[in-house]
Amino acid sequence: MRLVFMLFTLPFLLFAKPVPLLFSGNEKISSRDLYDALGLRLPYAIELWEDKPSIEPSISSQSVTALTSYYRAKGYFGAKVTPVIADTSITFSIQENDPIVVIDIQVNSILDIDNAIELRPNTLFDQDKFTASKTQIKKRYHDEGYCNGTFNSKAWVDIETHEAHLLFEATPNEQCTFGPILVESTPNIDGTLAASMLRFDEGDTYSLEAIQKSYEALYAQEAIARVSINDTDRTGSIVPITIGIEEVDKPIRFSAGLGVSSDQGLGGQIGLKHRNFLGNLKTLSLEAKFTEIKKTAASILSVPLYNHLFGYGEVGYSDELFDGYRSESVFEKLTLKHQAYPTSILMSLLFDQAKTYESSNIAAFPNSNLFIPSPMAEINFDTRDKLLEPTRGNWINAKAQGSLYSGISDATYFKTLLAGAHIESFGEHIIAVRAQWGVLRTYEGDVPSAYRFYAGGMNSNRAYTYRDLGPKDIHGNPLGFNSLIEGTLEYRFPIYDSIRGVLFTDITYGSDNYLPDYSTPYWGTGIGLRYVTPIGPIAIDVGFDPNDFGQNAFHFRIGELF
Repeated sequence: MRLVFMLFTLPFLLFAKPVPLLFSGNEKISSRDLYDALGLRLPYAIELWEDKPSIEPSISSQSVTALTSYYRAKGYFGAKVTPVIADTSITFSIQENDPIVVIDIQVNSILDIDNAIELRPNTLFDQDKFTASKTQIKKRYHDEGYCNGTFNSKAWVDIETHEAHLLFEATPNEQCTFGPILVESTPNIDGTLAASMLRFDEGDTYSLEAIQKSYEALYAQEAIARVSINDTDRTGSIVPITIGIEEVDKPIRFSAGLGVSSDQGLGGQIGLKHRNFLGNLKTLSLEAKFTEIKKTAASILSVPLYNHLFGYGEVGYSDELFDGYRSESVFEKLTLKHQAYPTSILMSLLFDQAKTYESSNIAAFPNSNLFIPSPMAEINFDTRDKLLEPTRGNWINAKAQGSLYSGISDATYFKTLLAGAHIESFGEHIIAVRAQWGVLRTYEGDVPSAYRFYAGGMNSNRAYTYRDLGPKDIHGNPLGFNSLIEGTLEYRFPIYDSIRGVLFTDITYGSDNYLPDYSTPYWGTGIGLRYVTPIGPIAIDVGFDPNDFGQNAFHFRIGELF
């Protein structure tokens, strides 16, 4: 009878429409990960237009096999998956059972590879991490120039005792060096110029990291559509390199977009860029941006030079609304940049025709029209693993600019800003700290009011709205500071699935003198939520002054603060 029933229902199953897919009993592995294991995508909560994952009932047995294999890969060798097929859905009932635990790890290596091994004693045996550890050990040796090393990795798994014993062995053999470098490029891109952007030279110790950084340096050039770096034609310990470069088919690109932030409100941008202007990776762009408080328009010419040098020329206009006045600027800027990961150095010359107008307080914000040429210098050091959602690394930025009062410049001034951050992760928990110190000192003449430091907002002290921190004039307009010190401490932690939380505290010291007034701290503390999306975390923060709960502010943006 059962056979007759199966023969009768089989045609209906084969031609059945997909039905929603659900999971039950999974406690250690999230439903999102299980959908991914089946090649299905669970939409984020904000993607209301996307359908929920579904499958055809006829492939439920293949799905059981895939889920069982996925659980084994995560250390759950005894997991049981049972499909429950209903008229309107399919539910996979999962019994996870006890996982395999790593008992001991034996390492035989002349290099320190502990950080390359992603598994630790008394943790779950994860086949993906085991495989990734083998890859990272090989990369570690390659980064030290041992491209011909031999490697042996084994895992003994006892499914009765739920124990795993691991072995990682590495023999370096002879150290390797980069050999001759050949660049195959298109007529509009000079191969010698492209080769000068590489992070290695002939004769250097072979390094996979140097190759990866070379990929990043070349792909940073918008005229390049595709790069290949071939290091497989090895002759003993010599590694010849062949580089293939293809340029974009359509160099002219138009862009437009809309956005919103708690600091500047609704905004948008429109731009036109030629990504290989007159050849050899030069770019010429025209761009206009607007928000509720600021409008800018600029044209930028970027010229790659040899040996990691880049030249930039910029002409632009901006008009910005401050509380108490408006600031208008017509500027030209010439910049020479040297980029050598993780450090970049910039030297610039800024010509700024700055106008302060519509002032509501002439004494605090004098109406003026000043011309100030300013040499500028900037140093960046950045080892953060990701830009929008960093989990570890350091970041340091130092800026200095100034001018001398003369028949050309309307002021003698000096302005510096030093900022830095450290980010440390402990599993999924992250501690991040940031500090910055700025000083503006005017010796002769006047500088525009917009050159002063302002505090408050989503990138500053979050107990305050944008540029609203500090003393105010009789009209309630913030006066800004000549010196400023700010610090931030954050604890970032997981909540559920793609939702993360943040606890933070901010502190600000400011003064109209050249040193901050440490007797008057401005405190901010609060909580935040992060919803992780493919374009970066959507961040919402609520900050308040712990000494005055009436002083509070709400902020939102995309990406972490630092």
